[in-house]
Amino acid sequence: MSKSLARICALVGCLCLFFLQSTLSQAQVFPRGNGISLSGIDRFDAYVEIGNWIELPQDRQEFRLNTQRFFEAGLETVGAPRRVASKDYLVCRVQAATAGALVAYTAKIEYWLMNSVGAHYLQWESGDISATELAQFNEQLVASECVKYFADEWLKWNPQ
Repeated sequence: MSKSLARICALVGCLCLFFLQSTLSQAQVFPRGNGISLSGIDRFDAYVEIGNWIELPQDRQEFRLNTQRFFEAGLETVGAPRRVASKDYLVCRVQAATAGALVAYTAKIEYWLMNSVGAHYLQWESGDISATELAQFNEQLVASECVKYFADEWLKWNPQ
């Protein structure tokens, strides 16, 4: 088997694994079309979380912190600035794996209602599985995808 074919097979395998993991978590929640839960909310606490980080050259923690900065700036740009310790919480979840010169990754945004006592509630989520060249995979790309998924739904329920 040629090296490029092996890389493509590895990338497809990673994408299938990410898709399966995302599907299993969605089956335990509610339909993704719960965007109405974003109605009337204009400030969120925000956090970037990195799950799987397989064979990437970037430092995981540095990548997370830089993505966090871009994520917060993007939220402010669309009109939903970060408010620390808010009960309305956005999480940008990232997973990534390399296969040669390609990166398979997921960028998923979740809206949680955080309670000071008891269970937290996942209200809404959106995201996708993507692939790009390793040289093009960066913090701004990931953060902008999370902001886009959020803004696309949030602006439906909160017109400017």
